[in-house]
Amino acid sequence: MTISLPSITVKKDLKIDIRNLICINLVLIAFVDSYPVYSSMLFVKVGVYGLKFLNLYAFLFLLFKNNYRNYILAALFLPMWWAYYNEDSLIISFQLLYSGVFPVLTFILLNDEEKYKVARWYIKVFLFLMIIGIPIFLLINIFGIPPLFSIQRGELGKGRLYDNYLLFYWSRAGVENRFSSVFDEPGVVGTIIPLILYYYRRMLTGFEYWILIITGILSFSLFFLIVFLPVLYFSNTRLLSTKQLMLRLTFSFVFIFISYVAFVFIARSTKDDPILALKVYHRFEWKDDWIVGIVNNRDTRIRGFDSMYQGFAKGDNADFYTGKGKDYMLKEYGGSTLSYRVFVLERGIIILVYLAFLFAYFHPWRQYLIFSLISMVLLALVFFQRPGLFSLNYFLLVYAGLTLFKMQIPHKSKNIETDNEDRTHYSIVK
Repeated sequence: MTISLPSITVKKDLKIDIRNLICINLVLIAFVDSYPVYSSMLFVKVGVYGLKFLNLYAFLFLLFKNNYRNYILAALFLPMWWAYYNEDSLIISFQLLYSGVFPVLTFILLNDEEKYKVARWYIKVFLFLMIIGIPIFLLINIFGIPPLFSIQRGELGKGRLYDNYLLFYWSRAGVENRFSSVFDEPGVVGTIIPLILYYYRRMLTGFEYWILIITGILSFSLFFLIVFLPVLYFSNTRLLSTKQLMLRLTFSFVFIFISYVAFVFIARSTKDDPILALKVYHRFEWKDDWIVGIVNNRDTRIRGFDSMYQGFAKGDNADFYTGKGKDYMLKEYGGSTLSYRVFVLERGIIILVYLAFLFAYFHPWRQYLIFSLISMVLLALVFFQRPGLFSLNYFLLVYAGLTLFKMQIPHKSKNIETDNEDRTHYSIVK
């Protein structure tokens, strides 16, 4: 079904493209939903709710004039409302539907060109902040420049203190040595960058590519440091022949084994260090001096949570399937944290299985099997520490990166040099 692009004539020679404004609005919503520090400020909250109110009109506009494929995708996503649903208040549930679900549904109802545009604009905003942030980060760590002002997020006297530099860079007090840009944790930077590198490698210029790698490393995010080499190595598997792919897989298994053994010995050497033991050694699960898993240091810090969750995960009651209810952690422990175990505890295992099915549905399994398998592992790792793949910022990146791959190829694709396609740093954007 062909959808015409409506416009409003303001002056004789000036037209406003409504659908373009919808895309811009979604980019702004996605950015604020990515946990920038100032998203907790009252005037920003009011502004964001205003954007989401405009998005409600955009959703209704697109809802009544669309194609069946988008309607099916929207229907498939709608069950994710359960991730927001509040059993104690229907009003809050609808407020979260309006705030968290409708923006994603609006994105789904755009045509493919517009979906890719939203993803590309979001990445451009992210890259701009990375580029601006690097010199400020260096000035903070080399010359110790003072912040313009500081704010505290959370309960008075217990919340985190953030320092502001030139409105383009925020740093949490005590972790100035880690790159965080405007986000509340360096881990946000370390999580978003691998997604961009894996799904959008062909869209990036060489300069943008290296900016992402440098800022990812400077974030000192354990997630980034673990996945960025495999991400770089496998990000172009959609371009490789079967023979090239088999050779790459063979080499990767050998490399991963050697790297694992080397990393185990390095991690074990930090066991007795008073600082590195907490940062490195205790971030992993050990058995007979070998790493067998990664410790989610978010929920393990909550006293009594681990033993309680172990009993819950036995699955001998209905709560294991449907969850104990939204904000259960807040009621029982007086606070919460981003963790897949908290998500399962509150929302249940059924919605987690459905989320896995939803994202598996987006993957091009027949055409790119290896790429899709690695992608699912990457998304599982993202969900392990930041269980918000259904929120707009992650959803648009993953969906557009998976389903709209061909749009990363400019019309000048005939100028691509075959020998360059397999280079890690190569980009077809000149």
